Amino acid sequence: MSKTSTFLLGASSLALLASSPAALAQESGDEQLRQSTVVVTGSFIKGTPEDAALPVDTLSAEDLRLEGNPTLTELIRNLGVSSGVDGQTNQFASNGLEGTSNINLRGLGPARTLVLINGRRQTYSPYAIGEQAQLFTDTNTIPSAAIQRIEVLKDGAAALYGSDAIAGVVNFITRDNLDGFEIGGSFQTFEGSDGEYDISAAYGLQRENWGWVTSFGYQKRSEVSLLEKDWAVPTYAENPVGGWSSLSNPGYFVPLGFDGTGVGPIGGAISDSGCEVVGGTVDGTCQFQYTNFDNLIEEEERYQVFTEFNYDFSNGSQLHLEGLYAMTDVPSWKTSPAYPPQVLTNQVVPASHPGFQQYMADNPGAFPAGTLAALYIGRSFGWGGFPGTGYGPQEGSREYKSYRLGGDYTGEFENNVSYDIGLTYSTTEGERITYDTYIAGLSAALNGFGICADPITGAVPTGAVPGQGGCEYYNPFSNAIPAGAINGNPNPTFDPALENSAELADWLTDPVGTTVTTSLLVFDAVFSGQSSVQAAGGSIGWAAGAQVRRETFEVEPNELTDLDVNPGPGGTGPFSFLAGTNSADRDQEIYAIFGELQIPLYDNLDIQVAARYEDYGGEVGSTFDPKVAAKWQVNDMFALRGSAQTSFRGPTLNQLGGVATTLQFVAPTSAFKAVDQYGNPDLDPESAFSYNLGAIFEKDGFFASIDYFNFDFSDPIIVEEQSNIVDAAIAALAAGDTDADILNRITFQDPAAPAASGIARIETNVVNGPDIKTSGVDLRIEKTWDQTNGGSFMIGAESTYVIEYDVDPYFIEGVPIGGGDYVGQFNRSNFTRSMPQWKANIFANYAIGMHNFRAVMRHVDSYDDERGDLTGDGNSEIDSMSTMDLYYSADLPWELDLGLSVVNVFDEEPPFAQFDINYDPYTHNPYGRTFKVSLKKTFSGL
Repeated sequence: MSKTSTFLLGASSLALLASSPAALAQESGDEQLRQSTVVVTGSFIKGTPEDAALPVDTLSAEDLRLEGNPTLTELIRNLGVSSGVDGQTNQFASNGLEGTSNINLRGLGPARTLVLINGRRQTYSPYAIGEQAQLFTDTNTIPSAAIQRIEVLKDGAAALYGSDAIAGVVNFITRDNLDGFEIGGSFQTFEGSDGEYDISAAYGLQRENWGWVTSFGYQKRSEVSLLEKDWAVPTYAENPVGGWSSLSNPGYFVPLGFDGTGVGPIGGAISDSGCEVVGGTVDGTCQFQYTNFDNLIEEEERYQVFTEFNYDFSNGSQLHLEGLYAMTDVPSWKTSPAYPPQVLTNQVVPASHPGFQQYMADNPGAFPAGTLAALYIGRSFGWGGFPGTGYGPQEGSREYKSYRLGGDYTGEFENNVSYDIGLTYSTTEGERITYDTYIAGLSAALNGFGICADPITGAVPTGAVPGQGGCEYYNPFSNAIPAGAINGNPNPTFDPALENSAELADWLTDPVGTTVTTSLLVFDAVFSGQSSVQAAGGSIGWAAGAQVRRETFEVEPNELTDLDVNPGPGGTGPFSFLAGTNSADRDQEIYAIFGELQIPLYDNLDIQVAARYEDYGGEVGSTFDPKVAAKWQVNDMFALRGSAQTSFRGPTLNQLGGVATTLQFVAPTSAFKAVDQYGNPDLDPESAFSYNLGAIFEKDGFFASIDYFNFDFSDPIIVEEQSNIVDAAIAALAAGDTDADILNRITFQDPAAPAASGIARIETNVVNGPDIKTSGVDLRIEKTWDQTNGGSFMIGAESTYVIEYDVDPYFIEGVPIGGGDYVGQFNRSNFTRSMPQWKANIFANYAIGMHNFRAVMRHVDSYDDERGDLTGDGNSEIDSMSTMDLYYSADLPWELDLGLSVVNVFDEEPPFAQFDINYDPYTHNPYGRTFKVSLKKTFSGL
């Protein structure tokens, strides 16, 4: 254990004990139950009103119940202030984040929203968002049954909370007052799904001076194939970018022979004649739709346990202890039967190959006389499926395990100064397995040495004979495919003697795998009280504190993935598509002090002033961030509020080094290519200045609030966008500038003759990007009427309108890149996420007796695909989407709670997007009409 870790543990233990040493051993005789003091997110001063100067939205457990107890992923996606959220299966952009979920306030990136549990930090999920290198907190670790309320601070908060709070804070506050036992469950389903269900239980004991609550959650999601949705797998004519690739199996071949000077091409490319019968579409070459093998929802299984213990001492101090365990398992993540190779020049098939011989016999004259071999342009398995899984997709896995232990000791000294001293440790371990084809293994197998050769090096045993004595040929021709894996059509040219065996497929592929672990140890100490200084409106409240954080980030690649062990023929590893990585073990320690004043300047004017000094040490350095906020209660009905602050965020450990690979569609190649992403030890911290101006009106059951927000963001840490690099490289080639520095970022199939269609790999770096300015308006309106029959009726609406999201140009190898207003765009060609200009929810609620009826209409504005028309239909707009949700809940006798809901009543399909899965998974719900039933039983006072 490091010296800092020892200091944290020792200091926190002393603080917990020394504040009241006798109290820990003393039993209270007072006749009182534990009373929780609410500390509103955005302030450390107890008693700060919930309707203070800061824009904080609060969602209670009851609010969630009235909307069918949505999953946290669903809840977050529906928030108007959140856009570009991960949480659905999306291997074409989120790259391996299956099973996780995050929050993205203001569209500034999930890493810039600070997620708290009971006001304390939680460690990052181990795997970063692939295209952004952003680590985030996984909200799927939190059991819904444990949540009492969720507070969303829609404002920069670095002055109080430090890094990651640039866009705001989401604080999950757990329930501590349950006395009894609750058990519940829900089941929901939609067309094409076998359903998913949730089981939860919570047990609480509340005694004279202590309370204990434990909550348990279990979720099971069934696999749903994209094939279950007609809109998800359109034909090539309908959407040529909808998961189609020109690198197929069956593929195409370039005949090789004596060309007069040596062995070289002796004819043009020849497509395999079996393409269409097994499911492909011929457009110059055989087009392969890999999304046929992918899922809309992966099979998921999740366990969550949260427990907390609270003890009230006789002197008024309180001890709080909490623990969390969460496990998410995605056991059979589905993907394409094979990935396209990055380098095609080593895939040579000799004319003596049995499959080649049979193909030429079945197709006389297809290859020119004198053909000695053929260069195979394609992937190892395609329309025939992967033999090792019964001619279906390849399968990988993802697994996450999270642990959290925390405690705090709070109380008040005799001088009325309050203290809150806490220690929290959290860690998450993630394991990700994805299968890929060996570079050398495929070359050896094409020459008949499959299984008997070393798949990593291609070394052939002495005396081995092609196709004999345990050696097998890999057959790339259509006569190896018994039937189309998707259309089921039998292949008339199939020859069982030429079929690729499951044993060969298993030998040819192996897992690219890593285990990544993050941890976070935090010591907090906050002191607060009311000063003797009086303002016109009362005494000035104050808070001051310190925080020490220790973060770790550890990467353990398996032996095949470790570049130090297996660099492969090109230095990127032994596999055809996925790059390897290096092991890493990094840590950093962050120190902070902060202070806050709550000044009731007048009876109707409150001012909050806060500041924080945070030191990362080393090259990152330190920062001082102030904040000021005010609320003026103009009269009983109307109030004005505003805030301004600076924020700071240092680079996370994954951004400072190492290499990661994402799979991204590269338009000039009409295929997915590997994009290698390199960390950068020279990153500067990112910073922001933001302010918020708002007004609140409240009278006779009517409530309205409007807030204008503005963020000026400098030096954001981004990943260079590969499409920008490709465009700049193509422009250089078109200009005849073959020495341009930008070309060094691309590996070409033929380095001597670089061409856009011959791009093999792309190198991107984590860098400080261009300045960003964004602004917009949040609006909320509600009106409630009390009915003469004892019921109540409410209508309301909430909306977020983004006025601008202006991004400056930046430079890659001296070439200016991007820039402009990115609001109202899909943003597939830049480092931001899809950003509709506005989102709105309109709701109505009627409650009478034990019944509650609720309707919500959700609307997402239309937005443009800034890349233009890629499909040829003359339209690049992603249409708006409006859905209607209906909810019914009832408090039945015997402490039963019933919930019924229909989400997307009119079964609206998600709008079409020029994307692999044909919709925008960051924004829209793809499931269609969804039915849900839930039931909960409470046994009070057990």
